[in-house]
Amino acid sequence: MMSRPNILFVFDDQHRYSAMGTSGNPVVQTPNLDRLAAEGITLDQVFSSCPICSPYRGQLMTGRYSHVNGVMDNEYLLRRDQALLPEVLGDHGYRTAYIGKWHLGYGPYTAEDRYGFDYMAAYDCNHDYYDVSYYENEQGPHDMEGWAPETETSLAIRFMEEHLREHADRPFALVLSWGPPHWPYDQYPDAYDTYDPETVDLPPNVPEQFAAFARREIAHYYGNVTALDDQFGRLDDALERLGIRNDTLVVFTSDHGDHLSSHGYGKPMDRWMHPSFRASKATPYEESIHVPFIARLPGRIAPGTRSDALVSSVDMMPTLLGMGDVPGPDGVQGTDQSHVLTGKSGPANDSVYLQILGPGWPHRGEWVGYWRGIRTDRWVYARWHENQRDTLLFDRQDDPFEMKNLAGDPDYRGIQDACEARLQRWMAETGDPFDTGPRDPETGMLLLGQRFNHAMYEKGEEAR
Repeated sequence: MMSRPNILFVFDDQHRYSAMGTSGNPVVQTPNLDRLAAEGITLDQVFSSCPICSPYRGQLMTGRYSHVNGVMDNEYLLRRDQALLPEVLGDHGYRTAYIGKWHLGYGPYTAEDRYGFDYMAAYDCNHDYYDVSYYENEQGPHDMEGWAPETETSLAIRFMEEHLREHADRPFALVLSWGPPHWPYDQYPDAYDTYDPETVDLPPNVPEQFAAFARREIAHYYGNVTALDDQFGRLDDALERLGIRNDTLVVFTSDHGDHLSSHGYGKPMDRWMHPSFRASKATPYEESIHVPFIARLPGRIAPGTRSDALVSSVDMMPTLLGMGDVPGPDGVQGTDQSHVLTGKSGPANDSVYLQILGPGWPHRGEWVGYWRGIRTDRWVYARWHENQRDTLLFDRQDDPFEMKNLAGDPDYRGIQDACEARLQRWMAETGDPFDTGPRDPETGMLLLGQRFNHAMYEKGEEAR
């Protein structure tokens, strides 16, 4: 193994934890990812701190919370006065690349707009998976032929091939971002349309009135997941063919989850619904915040292992740096959890800090409100600015589908007070002025120097 491993970080969009064979799901078929887990480690408690597309990417790039890094919602600009993942990796010898859905800015991707990546084959946001165009750095747009994830996977394989031909003396760090299984769920190859809606695992927190509709959506959602699993198989075969499988840290995860009608939530385009139920994500519920995570690095990660360590999306950057033996820069708020992957001792999170800041697209103030919360091993707790919504407290041990809100119940007052105290510490530790900061009088959004990209909004509104 080379002194520093290659890094292949693959994440898809809106893939909830339960939709994986590694999560014990008996219906969805993910054989290639199951094999990755058998050869590496599965983390069963990884959560998206700000479960929306752009904020996750901002956290991945910076290891900082969304109120700090500038990407408080979709259509906000990543601050440049902070250390960024590709820049730090590049300073320590890595050649870096990003392929797929970027959602932090539109092409062409000049050197400045690549934020430290040497190579980008990317687009901002487009969920019409058979009509996607991308820029290769400054060149483009180029049309993708066929289903976008297949083209993106081919581009990733090509990048690795070219890297080994021309830069074999350096490790690479490649981030690959697929758009599915984010809706629309029916845009995937017909060969994977094999799931019977009557046999999918419908959670009990889906209202009875939504059941038939939810079953159809879940069947398509699983079709997307299995199609992506095959693309992952192509990546894994390429690593073997290129002789770098043992030299490459491979990670598979997702940016956030998807309600798929759980708790009665729909989508932003469901204009027949009240805005407070048009979320599909960005809530404190399990379906929104909980994501899969699998990692493999032969010789450093023991095969077939699992961990219940609490890990946040803000921990992704320092953990990748830790696995690459790269020191973390100043200002990172996440915790290096590489010791969890390698089975060593190290700092543990007692909870995960959760936040929604909005509004970008759609207006989160109308859709889900502005809230902060925590997730522990057992409890979920969240409260809203100026009591926009009811406070939530769920006991996931006795109520895994989060159907009985215990907030306000005198029998759980001690638990609620303890969760509130930990939430207060998280706000203090991260410098989040949720309760005290100045807010826009029109939208109610915190005013923290964030910059809204109007050009991105105008170009991308229909794509969200």
